[in-house]
Amino acid sequence: MVRSRPSLLARLACSLACAVTLVRATTFQGAIPTPTPTLATLAFEIPAAHQHTLAARQQQQSSSATSSSVSIPQTAAAGGLTYLTPAQNAGPTYYKIASGNPLTFGWNYTSLYVTPTSLTFEARCSANGYTYPVGVVPGAQTSLTWDPWAYAQSPNAVPFAQASYTLRVYDSRGPDATAEPGLFNGANSILTFAMYSPAAYTPLASGWTCVGCSAAVRAFGGVASGVWVAVPVTVALVLIGGAGVLGR
Repeated sequence: MVRSRPSLLARLACSLACAVTLVRATTFQGAIPTPTPTLATLAFEIPAAHQHTLAARQQQQSSSATSSSVSIPQTAAAGGLTYLTPAQNAGPTYYKIASGNPLTFGWNYTSLYVTPTSLTFEARCSANGYTYPVGVVPGAQTSLTWDPWAYAQSPNAVPFAQASYTLRVYDSRGPDATAEPGLFNGANSILTFAMYSPAAYTPLASGWTCVGCSAAVRAFGGVASGVWVAVPVTVALVLIGGAGVLGR
């Protein structure tokens, strides 16, 4: 009896079935499934131009979350600060712009229910209208040290004018944030001070003269001349008067 050979199609089907079986066995026995990446596991870099905006939004969200967890009466006043160094009611304060002479500002919070995430300080000049950056500190901090002389040494720094300056402050919500009960608002937390630059040293050999001293010498010279004229006249009158008395 002669057996017929299997057809080509049957042999191909058998080979395909064996290959599928082998792949399945390999997948379930030795292969490790690859997890599907999620948004939380994806690593990406935030452009530097948007990092500041993202940080401000995160601070604002943190402040909002904190304020929502604190019970603030609707009748509460907006928070602020009172300067202790220098005292706000101590009159005008003058600072010299010089090396090793930093400015220190200290304060206490008032009417505050929620501590701000951060505070930004700026100094606006009355003469040139420019606003100088002073510094950014955490909200829990109550003092700040600023070195105007060091700032003036930086490239492209706008020179300080010898004039008065207004120190203003705002939280992470920005300088134009509306006043809200219990939250920080720097609209009324304003400090005014003045800065000046000392004159450069000029040796006497370079032709330095004391303007005030010269004026004093001229004034004294005029007085002295008058005295030298008045003394002889007075003596002569006394002698004449005495002679008249003796003649009687």
